[in-house]
Amino acid sequence: MLRDELLELARSVHAQDLDAETAARWRLVETAWETGISDAVLAPSLVYDPDTQHLVLQTKQRRKSVTGVVAALSGYQDGRCAYCNEVMAQDTRTGPVVEHVLPWKLLTRRWNGPDVDAIWNLVLSCKPCNQAKQDRAPHETWMPWLEQRNNDLIESRHPLREVLIAQTGETATVRHATLKLAYQRATELLPAVWTPPAGAHIA
Repeated sequence: MLRDELLELARSVHAQDLDAETAARWRLVETAWETGISDAVLAPSLVYDPDTQHLVLQTKQRRKSVTGVVAALSGYQDGRCAYCNEVMAQDTRTGPVVEHVLPWKLLTRRWNGPDVDAIWNLVLSCKPCNQAKQDRAPHETWMPWLEQRNNDLIESRHPLREVLIAQTGETATVRHATLKLAYQRATELLPAVWTPPAGAHIA
């Protein structure tokens, strides 16, 4: 529907990303149709490929590229870094970078939490924050942002809705508990945490 919000977005500085985001969302829907299964069934098999920065459908026969993570997530963040909240220029120097909130390094430890390569744990970051954070979890005061992002995507009927529900839980209460436990486990294995820059949108 052509609502005032969409027309406002079309006139904003982020209008250049609208086509890519729309195409990314549509590819998620098309993939569910092409495979003959619902988007809910895609959830356990949809993984992040760091080499291509794409979401990939993992099947017994092959890996199928579905859509780019940057395009799929950029609209929610309004072109801003998830950590410092600064606008990211669309170039290789400043970002955006697909960032694991709970670090990928956990997979090299005795990690028994949810898949950190899944969409629930991926955000877009500027390169300075990505480089400063390194293999650390963000400070716990930042974590409500991730929880709210996941809840908002679920409530907005985003094509990743069913994927996020399958990864984190059916209700907001369950999702809160899932994220809290994952964070607790992560910081037990990797105790050092990173505090986002001053002025970031943290609780």
